[in-house]
Amino acid sequence: MKASAIVADGTFSCMTAPLQGDYEKIFHEAAEIGYDAVQLTLNRPEEVDAERIFALAEKNRLKISAIATGMGYTVDGLSLGHGDEKIRTAAVKRMCDHVDLAEKLGGAMVIIGAIRGRYADAPSEVIYYQQFHKSMEELIPYAEKKRIVIIFEANDHLETDAYISIKDTAEYIRECGSPYFRLQLDTMHMLYEHEECYQQVLDCADILAQVDISGRDRTCPEDGEFPYDQVLKALKESGFSGYLAFEYRSVPPRAREGLAYIREKLDSIL
Repeated sequence: MKASAIVADGTFSCMTAPLQGDYEKIFHEAAEIGYDAVQLTLNRPEEVDAERIFALAEKNRLKISAIATGMGYTVDGLSLGHGDEKIRTAAVKRMCDHVDLAEKLGGAMVIIGAIRGRYADAPSEVIYYQQFHKSMEELIPYAEKKRIVIIFEANDHLETDAYISIKDTAEYIRECGSPYFRLQLDTMHMLYEHEECYQQVLDCADILAQVDISGRDRTCPEDGEFPYDQVLKALKESGFSGYLAFEYRSVPPRAREGLAYIREKLDSIL
């Protein structure tokens, strides 16, 4: 398993990145702490200096593991399931631009989280799903041509109403049948949805690409109400070789503590 720190450049408010600030500083910090990679929190790909970011990653011997795309929805209102065709196609275009950026960044994965939108983006739940599936029929082939993996996050009811459960999300990914379309889990979403952890992680191990690590309300992982041991045990038993992405608040600064906590847990599992 590889560890990735979610990062943000400090130019916007972000509650999901333990490391924030100028990329030169935080990439160095991520490497010094012991992370293998960083995940970028971005909005408009055309505004990103891909050459500089890739060079900084190489300088610090880091990979760019993934690109988080949620600001396309939370800032610009783009939804892959939107009932308005102009907005839906703009969302697909935004995601394809992220795929192009991911290619420039050495093959980073591209995340579908908040940009899936909500049922309220369309006249009905049925139309939402029709529009979302149409978007995926356009996006997945584009990603396949670029050999970029799209990861689809099983979410929770506080953030969306579409593809919340691990079971439903995994079933849809399998129906699409593409090796470039895979699953992302998140311990906070699993906590909020009261998901059984151990067996479900084992059951979806064949399509699992990333697991986000955080506690309730995007806090640093620590002993408490979430059974990290069960998730990590299942990952270890399944031979998971993807990324653990550390996704939590930067205040208080605990990027080092979160990684140390999870590594200690992993070392204790036989």
